[in-house]
Amino acid sequence: MLIKTITKPAAVTVPLTSLRCLYKSARGEKIVCEIDLAALKKINTPSTLDEMVAEARLEMALGKTKSFTSATALIKELRS
Repeated sequence: MLIKTITKPAAVTVPLTSLRCLYKSARGEKIVCEIDLAALKKINTPSTLDEMVAEARLEMALGKTKSFTSATALIKELRS
């Protein structure tokens, strides 16, 4: 059984200064670019709960989060 889900189109503003071209095809029809996520986040702040959760999951996958095993360790980190 297939379940149809309705998706809403979304737009992302990409600053040109955050793009770096990695590859361009010989015919010039396709390019591969690297996007600086820090610059992208400065312009595109999350505005819905779903977007904030997705951003948090991305940061967790990239290893940009810290975890603590005790409240004391957390408080020590917050004080530093």
